[in-house]
Amino acid sequence: MWLAYLLVPAAVLLAAADLLRTLAHRRMTRPRARTPRPARDALTMYEVAHLRNGASAVAETAMAALHLAGRLPITADHRLDLTGRRPRDPVQAAVLALRSAGDVRPAAVVRDEAAGSAAVARVAARLVEQGLAMDKAREKGVDDATDFEAAAACLAGVLGIAAVIWSAAADGPWHWLRPLGAFALLLVVRAGRYAGRDDRPRARGASPAGRARYEGVLTDEAWEPRPDRGTRLPAGNRRTVAEVSRRGLNALTLPEPALAMVGGPRPDKEDRSAAGPRSPSNAPSSAGSAGSAGSSNRDRSVSDPPSLGAGCAGCGGCGGGF
Repeated sequence: MWLAYLLVPAAVLLAAADLLRTLAHRRMTRPRARTPRPARDALTMYEVAHLRNGASAVAETAMAALHLAGRLPITADHRLDLTGRRPRDPVQAAVLALRSAGDVRPAAVVRDEAAGSAAVARVAARLVEQGLAMDKAREKGVDDATDFEAAAACLAGVLGIAAVIWSAAADGPWHWLRPLGAFALLLVVRAGRYAGRDDRPRARGASPAGRARYEGVLTDEAWEPRPDRGTRLPAGNRRTVAEVSRRGLNALTLPEPALAMVGGPRPDKEDRSAAGPRSPSNAPSSAGSAGSAGSSNRDRSVSDPPSLGAGCAGCGGCGGGF
């Protein structure tokens, strides 16, 4: 009797919970393309960054573009100076808008707060609409389905205990081993299914279709990005921003912003480098410039942003949106 009244309902409950969770996860990671994107429509630098690693990667890319344009200098203590003039680009403007909490702030804090801005959300929404990015709005549905799945497993365990007691009382000695083995097998199969699934897509921004588009950009050495439609990127900065967009901030793409993102060098490395010659990027300003700029500028940016052309100081005169 325990087979029909306890084991079968437990198996059906676990199967239903697994199905609900699978469907919820698929709705989040594989959204329906409401507005399919033509294959010839090139991705922007923010879209590529989002497909690589979500909203934080978009914010990092905007910060890299601002630094290259001279609008996001790095201070002597490896923080960001947010006093630059806001550009026309909405994502970059969202980064500099964070100065309301202080003119100089840690890079990681700026990145995390900018990742939650409306401008970054619009980049993600456009990709979701095209079926290229995960729909984060459905993430709660996945969490709810996962909670239901855990509750179903607990209930199945309770039914298993009831089946063992029932069999021991109704069928006599040692007959309780059969329901014990049956429920143990059921729960082991469920545990194996749980352990074998892949939740890693929740850590990224791309759907399977978006991941394929990102892989294409990653292998295309001729690809050069733009901030967004209708906004151009100064030619001297395109290759560097392309690498940040595709691969992230690191010591090979932009060393100084990458160092600021982790709060500066570790103390042991800083101590070893203290005795050596200081690089020009970390050298203090000359006495003449200090006298003309005032003491406040001595604590500001200590390095010139890389990849600036000789005739461009990020003024926006070239129409590049910076």
